[in-house]
Amino acid sequence: VKLTGTSKNSPAEKAGLQAGDVIVEVDKTKIANLYDYVYCLQAMKPNIEINMKVVRNGQEKEFALTPLLKE
Repeated sequence: VKLTGTSKNSPAEKAGLQAGDVIVEVDKTKIANLYDYVYCLQAMKPNIEINMKVVRNGQEKEFALTPLLKE
């Protein structure tokens, strides 16, 4: 899943994710398509840190971020 960007001051922006990053893994779950990603989003718990692997410029990078409760 390719990111088109992040929201200002969001957990993703604070973690360092950028437009163009391709999400390939969320908390040890491989992401092959949008459905895999949505499944992981639904399973996330607020205030519990997750690890996300992305490919940026051909290199795999790992980020830790903490989802927040959406108000």
